[in-house]
Amino acid sequence: MRAEEQTSKHLLLAVIVTVFSSILGLVTMAMAWEFWMVPLMAAGCFSVWLLHITKHGSNTFYENLSAGLVLTEFFFWGVHRSSLFDIPVVACILVLALFSLNKKWILHAITALYALALLYHGFVLHTISHQMGFQDIFRLAFGVVMTFSGVALAQYWINRRTAQREWYERIFAELETAGKQNAVLLSNVSHELRTPINMVIGISEVALGKELPPDIRADMASIKLAGKRLSSQINNMLDYTEIVEGTLAPAKKKYMITSVLNDVITMTALQSNRQQLEMVFDIDPKMPAALIGDAEKISHVLKILVENSIKFTEEGGINVRIKCRREGYGVNLIVDIRDTGIGMTNAQLAQMYDVFYQADSGSSRFAGGLGLGLPIARGLLNAMGGFIHFSSKEHQGLYAHIVIPQGVADEQPCIVLNHPERFCIACYFRPDKYSCDEVREYYDGLIFSLMSGLGIQGYQAHNFEGFLRLQRSHELTHVFIAQAEYEENQAYYKELAETLQVVVIAEREFVLDSKSRLLAIHKPFSALSVANLLNGEMGERGFAEAQAAGRKPFTCVGVKALAVDDEEMNLVVAKGVLGSYGIEVDTCLSGKEAIAQCNSVSYDIVFLDHMMPGFDGVETLKKIRELQNGLYQDLPVIALTANTVSGAREMFRSEGFTEFVPKPIERTVLERVLRRVLPKGCIQYSEKPTANQESADDKAAPPAQEPKAVVVPEAVSLPEPEAAGFAESLAQIGVNAELGLDYCGGDEEFFREMLQMFCDQRAEKEAELAAFYESANWPDYATKAHALKSTSLTIGAETLSAQAKELELAGKRGDADYIHTHHAALLRAYEELCAQLAQI
Repeated sequence: MRAEEQTSKHLLLAVIVTVFSSILGLVTMAMAWEFWMVPLMAAGCFSVWLLHITKHGSNTFYENLSAGLVLTEFFFWGVHRSSLFDIPVVACILVLALFSLNKKWILHAITALYALALLYHGFVLHTISHQMGFQDIFRLAFGVVMTFSGVALAQYWINRRTAQREWYERIFAELETAGKQNAVLLSNVSHELRTPINMVIGISEVALGKELPPDIRADMASIKLAGKRLSSQINNMLDYTEIVEGTLAPAKKKYMITSVLNDVITMTALQSNRQQLEMVFDIDPKMPAALIGDAEKISHVLKILVENSIKFTEEGGINVRIKCRREGYGVNLIVDIRDTGIGMTNAQLAQMYDVFYQADSGSSRFAGGLGLGLPIARGLLNAMGGFIHFSSKEHQGLYAHIVIPQGVADEQPCIVLNHPERFCIACYFRPDKYSCDEVREYYDGLIFSLMSGLGIQGYQAHNFEGFLRLQRSHELTHVFIAQAEYEENQAYYKELAETLQVVVIAEREFVLDSKSRLLAIHKPFSALSVANLLNGEMGERGFAEAQAAGRKPFTCVGVKALAVDDEEMNLVVAKGVLGSYGIEVDTCLSGKEAIAQCNSVSYDIVFLDHMMPGFDGVETLKKIRELQNGLYQDLPVIALTANTVSGAREMFRSEGFTEFVPKPIERTVLERVLRRVLPKGCIQYSEKPTANQESADDKAAPPAQEPKAVVVPEAVSLPEPEAAGFAESLAQIGVNAELGLDYCGGDEEFFREMLQMFCDQRAEKEAELAAFYESANWPDYATKAHALKSTSLTIGAETLSAQAKELELAGKRGDADYIHTHHAALLRAYEELCAQLAQI
């Protein structure tokens, strides 16, 4: 009922009713009034306390019941001969006691009951008559004046309080509206900036693919880096608008906590570390291996906070420690992040959640950004039911403490060592080389956590003599040393590596000799890299092979798939992309067709458009699941959709889909889904990376294969210019060639075919849009706008795609005014783009 409204005010009401009833009960017995009233008053008190304790009934009902009981007792008090001159005192006490309810009807009831009691005394009891003495008349008149004055004063304050509350509500509403308007503005600005900045990044990448002089290449690399930084800020603006608008929907799905930590480590490893900071990532090995929550949002929060620490730490290091506390619902995931940065004053800590606030906001500040990171982190944590607390002192670093409630999917420890009893480890780090004592504590804490959590023998040495003593007194199996210690005495450690496993904790640039028996773990240093090495799963930067396998190219030869979409161009893309993995692909243009196809052909996986005319994706899915007495109940059905709002995965899963892939299809997302839903025997990994894998963005891609031939009607023929000139020409008309090529698997010929098909289909698509526009059929208009949004993005026409998206949303909400205003502009933009494509 009203758990959140159960405040001290309600407790006070129960106390008022009890006290007033008790006093009246005692007076009734003492004055020999009507004794039958005493049990009624007791029953009233019992009812009030019962409702208060059990929390039954609404808040208004509870308050009205309490006030009604007290007013009834007040009238009972007032209709006795001996109480005539006491009525004003009791009335004023009630006004004062019930004033906090802020209800005018109570004041009116007190006034009316007082007047009624006076009439009863005058016409029934005859205690008020012309025979009254002057003193009694004065007392009676004074009581009347006092009662009505008290009521009038209380009503005045209630009016003032009501007016003040209305003023506050109006101000809050205006502030909320202003905040949402700011969010909408940020969103619009972000979308407007996205297209030109993608052009900047795309053109710079095209230029970097050419033969350039070193100085020009350095300049282009700087332009690309600046573009990516601006793109990151745009993404932050979009995240912020989603938080302000309250559209965040946290996921509730199984994930590996080690994968989240691995993502943060990878991000840190790829960043420039001009300050040479010591990065230490620690995790309690006994944590549950799999939790239930939103891994993407948790990873985003950690990345924001780690980047913030890197930004404001000039020397020393950063420590990330992950652990958990058991609760009835699962665990509280606890993350502690410490740094040795510039720290914050109490005043800065109080302001740090303010949007756009930056502690070093002066003209000399050394860290960039919009100041959105911490508000975004807090918004994401609040959406997940968690919180964050900061503590700091100026020039003494910042400490962030995060708590997030999570479910538990697998109670097994997140890090398990094979035969821990076989290991005896020595760690040699000289603490005097670190400028901050905290860094030594970071490393000591990680080593202690690993030793105790994994159950292995481990010892530390802080000087070379202590290290030699450890060798003499223990049968060591592994020795971990820092790069500085190794470089001081390389010959000794190379000789030692003949009998022990020697591991160097090194900077990223450090490379061992190809014939060396030593191993290197590149910073940032983490518990995962140590555990992986001890388990014999050492890979680059110490990441587990199982995790790195996700970036290996693979094929799915022998897999038969069905792709369903009402847009032919999307089917061509899906067939080309899926075909590059060796998947045999059939296509359908409608849900009914797909049902008939599934009824006659056996498929390993189905890709189904979520939004189609007639049978939409959900209806089609239900029909497919019911085929042949439920034969396809376990068939992986993947939603193909342009709906990538927060919570989309949970929405599609609740509707029966196995997974979802955003349109246009991105290979990294597709590969993740294929690895997840297909049997392991269907995935065949290649040993050598493809060219796409070796790109700067480190995107996974399968071995290049010739896409199956696509028949395109002859219309506007596109010439064959040089690749770079072709991309530049497209960029000039607002087409992001890099994005389009990415969606087409990096196959330029396939991309050209998509451009050709986009131009050829214009007349047909315009006619369909116009027909639904003329008939005011907004649901089908939204479906066709949705299709145009998807196909435009497939070729990299982001601006046209954004226009189509707005009209799609308008069609879904039935906003005819918006459609009438922007429909013609969309068709003009569509026509102009196709005309410009024809001229290239």
